[in-house]
Amino acid sequence: MQQNFTVTCAIPRTGRTFENFLAKLKLLGVDEQEINKILEISKQSKAMSRTDFQEASKFLIEALQELPCFGLFIDRKRGHRPYRIGFLGYEWLINEVLVRIEGEEPHNGSSLMRLDEIDCAVVGLDELLTMTQYYLRNPTLVTKWGMYNYNIDKPTGIRIAGSAQLTRYNKVLGREVQDMVGFFLIAKSKNQPKPKHTNDFLTHLSICGNRVFVKGRYVEIVQTAYPDLKIVSVEDVEDAVMQAESGSVGLEIVQTGNTLKRKGLVLYGAPLFLSESLYVVNYNRYLKNESLQKFVHDLNPVGYFEDQHIQQFVLWYLALEKNLGDSWINKPSITELFCDPQDPNNGLRPYRLQTRYWQPDDFYKQNEAITLIEEAKVKLQHYYQEYSCGS
Repeated sequence: MQQNFTVTCAIPRTGRTFENFLAKLKLLGVDEQEINKILEISKQSKAMSRTDFQEASKFLIEALQELPCFGLFIDRKRGHRPYRIGFLGYEWLINEVLVRIEGEEPHNGSSLMRLDEIDCAVVGLDELLTMTQYYLRNPTLVTKWGMYNYNIDKPTGIRIAGSAQLTRYNKVLGREVQDMVGFFLIAKSKNQPKPKHTNDFLTHLSICGNRVFVKGRYVEIVQTAYPDLKIVSVEDVEDAVMQAESGSVGLEIVQTGNTLKRKGLVLYGAPLFLSESLYVVNYNRYLKNESLQKFVHDLNPVGYFEDQHIQQFVLWYLALEKNLGDSWINKPSITELFCDPQDPNNGLRPYRLQTRYWQPDDFYKQNEAITLIEEAKVKLQHYYQEYSCGS
């Protein structure tokens, strides 16, 4: 019998992406009882976190008696930085491929890909951009994940295979909606100036010198796009905007808009970029490893222009629109947000896993992209009407 190669895949060690990915493994034949046990323990981990190492270790010992796949880490998202248990790693045989799933900090998936230490990872575009801007000819042009591979111009094996299509229950629509987010401009008053486009307003802010609050991990992305912007790095953008003087704004990741709505904040225009959970693969390893090829194929990455992705985009847009109402100022149309007319020139093109380097080519993909964009617009309008009437 031929020996299987181990495939290494990094995922967040806690949180919704972690939970959704493990739930998806059930569809690939992974033991359902094991997955449920891991998820049950993980959901208890936040409440069982402790600032005292010994106290935190007690829950770790209990968890390890259930399944040997957990470890302690420091939860840096909480001010008192407690010790918390999280998913460390576990091996499963998935369709005859031995796969080692490893838990990491969300941004570490991109770091490990950059260091050539793993085969693949589940990573958001926002995390990927923060860690890999160096490889892109112009990071500010990558506003959707479908443009990332095209804009790589320095040697690296990092490639986006496609969307992971991880979903979560959305109360507004009463159904599962994909984990899409936008990096939006937010403010605390509807009496702010009403720019025609978000980019115009950021340019205006750069000239006028207004402060813009940004979470530390995204400062470099914003600074690259707007070098003259007066950026203030903060831990909590929403609270900083709430506490600041009138006219201050922030740039923040928004998924459902629930927090903005609760705090009375408003959202402006189109986001600087859209993000969602993606399958990111070391392409150099992919070419040499049949086991990795098989695993990626089984994960079934979804392309930007595929019908499944279009439907989920409509659901996310509709949920955000319904949730925020008139608190979404200068809201772009759904077709404009999905694909701006300039996006094909900047690399938003179709590609498949069979495409060389998973990188669209200027010589023969532009016409296909234009056709797909027109078809996508029709589908977007169709699904928008359908889901609007059904919600």
